[in-house]
Amino acid sequence: MRNEYSTLYSDVPADIPWATESLGDGAGAGPDAINLWIGNSRSVTALHKDNYENIYAQVRGEKCFVLLPPVETPCVNMTYLEQATYARGGGDAFTLIPEPSSDKIPWAIWDPDTPDTNATALSHLSRPLRVDLAPGDLLYLPALW
Repeated sequence: MRNEYSTLYSDVPADIPWATESLGDGAGAGPDAINLWIGNSRSVTALHKDNYENIYAQVRGEKCFVLLPPVETPCVNMTYLEQATYARGGGDAFTLIPEPSSDKIPWAIWDPDTPDTNATALSHLSRPLRVDLAPGDLLYLPALW
């Protein structure tokens, strides 16, 4: 990330002690991965859970998170989709290339913002937490949240 975003990198401290301690391997190594997500006011992320911890830093604008604790997993209706990748076709077109030999991906088809659609028998028990971030805010997300 240091090479790809060198202009932004100088604005980020080289080390955030509490993050290194909580996300590192205990031997002084940093996190396994660093990702940068850039979006605009129309950007939406589907309901999902990550198997690793996250620290989300809001740089500009605002972002609303709808969070469910792992104990509410039975409230979320899931389906399983084939893995696939996009390949550039002619011009600006993309083609979806299925990967049939790979494991299927769990995908939430229930949305806490429209709780009556695709609900499970337990969806009504969900109590989503809503968090609004403004510039300068950090949000720590434990694994599976």
